Amino acid sequence: MNEFTKHSLENEKELFNLQHSSLRTAIERVFGILKSHFRSIDGKSFWSYETQVDVVLAYCIIHNHIMGVDPNDFLMEEICSESEPIKQTINLSQREEREKNREWITKGEMIASTMWNDYNTQRN
Repeated sequence: MNEFTKHSLENEKELFNLQHSSLRTAIERVFGILKSHFRSIDGKSFWSYETQVDVVLAYCIIHNHIMGVDPNDFLMEEICSESEPIKQTINLSQREEREKNREWITKGEMIASTMWNDYNTQRN
C-alpha cells in the first residue's frame, strides 16, 4: 500500500488494488474478531452453508450489541489487537478454478473501470 501513498493513482488497476486491499484487510479483521469471540466458527464447520451464513450474521449482531452496550470492554481491546487474518482453502478442479478466475477477472475489470470513472469525476 505504500506504493500508492507517495503519488496519486494513475489508473483503474491501481485504484482497484488499493480499494480491494483495504476491504480485504477490514474483512479479515472482522472475521478474526468474530472467531476470537465465538469459537464455534474457528474451524471446520459441521453446519450447512445456509446455517453458517445465519450463524455468522447472528454473531455479528451479538458483537455489535456488545459494542453498543460497552464499547470500552477490555476484552474487545485484547481481541482487536490479537486478531489474525483468516486463511481458507477451497478444493476446486483446475478447470473449475480457471473458469472462476476468468469470471472474477472480468468482474474485477468492470468494477475497476467504474471505480476509476467515479474517482476521476470526483477529482474534477
